[in-house]
Amino acid sequence: MEKGHPSWRQGEEPAALVYNRRKGWIVGKQKVLIVGGGVIGLSIAEHLTRRGLACLVLDQGPFAKEASWAGAGYLDLREAAQRGGAFAELCRRSYDLFPEWTARLLQDTGLDPEWDASGSLDLVFNKEEEGQVREAEGKLAAQGLTGDWLSSQQARDLEPGLAPGIQAAFLSKDTAQVRPPRLNRALLAYLQSHGAELRELEPVEDFILEGRKVRGVKTAKGFHEADQVVIASGAWTSALAGKLGFSLQVRPIRGQVVMYRGKPGVLKHILFRGKGKAYTYLVPRRDGHIYVGSTLEDRGFDKGTSPEGMGKLKTGASLILPSLSQQLIEDTWAGLRPSSPDGLPFLGEVPGIEGAWVASGHFTHGLLLSAVTGELMARVLMGEKPSLDLAPYSLGRNAYAPQSN
Repeated sequence: MEKGHPSWRQGEEPAALVYNRRKGWIVGKQKVLIVGGGVIGLSIAEHLTRRGLACLVLDQGPFAKEASWAGAGYLDLREAAQRGGAFAELCRRSYDLFPEWTARLLQDTGLDPEWDASGSLDLVFNKEEEGQVREAEGKLAAQGLTGDWLSSQQARDLEPGLAPGIQAAFLSKDTAQVRPPRLNRALLAYLQSHGAELRELEPVEDFILEGRKVRGVKTAKGFHEADQVVIASGAWTSALAGKLGFSLQVRPIRGQVVMYRGKPGVLKHILFRGKGKAYTYLVPRRDGHIYVGSTLEDRGFDKGTSPEGMGKLKTGASLILPSLSQQLIEDTWAGLRPSSPDGLPFLGEVPGIEGAWVASGHFTHGLLLSAVTGELMARVLMGEKPSLDLAPYSLGRNAYAPQSN
């Protein structure tokens, strides 16, 4: 890490532009630099910009082209209910923010993130799957989330294309979705039109410290000053954390995807089937496309697809919706989800380094948690008390281990 960048005088706070609603852009003291231009970093920047802080967002590649682009975009609380506790509360808070958040972005930018309360069906084809769904139903009920059991005929009345072998389905109205690329475009448009500085294809080489206080970052294109720095770099967080002298266990987990071209209205609900490696889900888009996901593979930073992964997804999809076997596959791809050892995100300040923060490790919940992460991180970066306790997500929990010198 670099120390004492010459553009700073000892003890002098670096000036920055701050947006004042009455006076516009004025010279101020607060500037936040966010390393990572995915949906988490962009959400944090958007919330800070709305509250008058100057933001600079850096990304090593194009903005929002990793997991934030690759993800399905469904907003579902079933996995959070399975875990319960503070994590379920965090996910529910974020879920509840989405209608207003996306409507505000649409109003401000004219770009529609396509929030849709589509609802979902958990499909049952055998007794084992029924047991899995009933267990999940009980945990949903404990979180105040309910649904309805449907017979085979009732399920096919809702979705006529379902396979004839379906025995039952559980209908949940508490499942929604957004279109991730369009949400990201709306966030970028808002930031661009409200004075945030956006610099893609500019990887961070090092952090600038004065003592134990972060002062900015160094890239190949120069130095960027800031009062606070947030690492929101998804699967690449560990390498950046190492530059600050601490070890944070965030590793990439590959998820492969198949996108089918279809007609609008062929599928109306999000469909889920199975558990673990047998898990398959189908997400219908407004324009008729059907997103099929996803694998969970520990393959490092390999973003390629595999015949095995594609075969699993295509077979699983056609067993649910047989007509897909005759549909055109428009695209296939893979994304890298940032996972933590305990499955919880890291949200908090780096121990021992003032002004350095991390918001990463959201794993399969990145899109769902993007709304609340932006809100909570904006609060703590402005010195306010967060609306939810962030202790469960601190960098000081068991997943954190200082590096040896």
